[in-house]
Amino acid sequence: METAGVLCLGAFLGALGVGYVVGKTLVKNAERRPGSAASVVIADDLRGSRLAWYVRNGVGWTLPVARRMLRPRSLRRCAVEAVGHVRMKGFDSTEESLLSFFLAVDVLAAAAGFAATGSWLCFAAVAACVFALGLAWARGIEERRREQMRQAVPDALRSMGVCFQSGLSLLQTFQQVSGETPEPLRSVFASATHRMELGGGTHGALDAMRSATSVSELAFVAVALDAQHQAGGSLQPVLDAARETVEGELELQRKLQVQTAQAKLSARVVSVMPFVLLAVFSLISEGFLDPFFESVQGIALLGVAFAMQAAGIVAVRKTLSVEVAS
Repeated sequence: METAGVLCLGAFLGALGVGYVVGKTLVKNAERRPGSAASVVIADDLRGSRLAWYVRNGVGWTLPVARRMLRPRSLRRCAVEAVGHVRMKGFDSTEESLLSFFLAVDVLAAAAGFAATGSWLCFAAVAACVFALGLAWARGIEERRREQMRQAVPDALRSMGVCFQSGLSLLQTFQQVSGETPEPLRSVFASATHRMELGGGTHGALDAMRSATSVSELAFVAVALDAQHQAGGSLQPVLDAARETVEGELELQRKLQVQTAQAKLSARVVSVMPFVLLAVFSLISEGFLDPFFESVQGIALLGVAFAMQAAGIVAVRKTLSVEVAS
């Protein structure tokens, strides 16, 4: 029984890895040759498949749960970043639809674990692992986007200063900066430019720019631009001060990332490994956790273990959450 379980687990993981590598290779080849017939066929298959339909519309029986889960601002922010990443890959979706699809995949994976072991604890462990991996993926996208935006801010501020010194208007400056700045900061300036071109006014465009970015220095520049537009004055000292502040913070942040990289990796491994081992041992050894449920003391011990694991994760996250003050 144990040997068969190990073989089944190895075959499943091997098939999953081969499928992931093959799919990734096909998509990369399609992206490298965007004009080729193969790339068009692959893109059409991926975007027109049943899977893409579920990503776009969600799964009906998980949509109500997804709506409730999106009420916290932090989870909604992660969902927004994940939707933006999915749309960049060519798939249309919304926050509710994508979270609904992910919850359905989570439940199906947990159901597969329950079918293999007959253990509800394995069901919960697999569901927790899949949900944790999905949340870590979404947060990673959010962190990378914020970091890319902060890295592009100094060049954007320098370009704005040159444009103002050349006598360009605010609309012309935004058009110039949006053409030179890489994503994701480009979309912020492009959105403000588009609003001004449609007659939304300078105040409305700057207000949208301030609310669309999580970089405090860029929001401060938007406020300064609004004040300068209404009262006049020179913006060059403000732009220079904001650029120097961002460059100093970026240098400090690089040093902090180097100092905490190993600790963060260890924290992630230690946080996820107990749930992974719990799911694997429940799969290869039938009745592995049954002794915990044979007495009140066993259930209490299991509850204490989960509570200590949760407390350890929270403590490690707070210890490693070193932020550069803006």
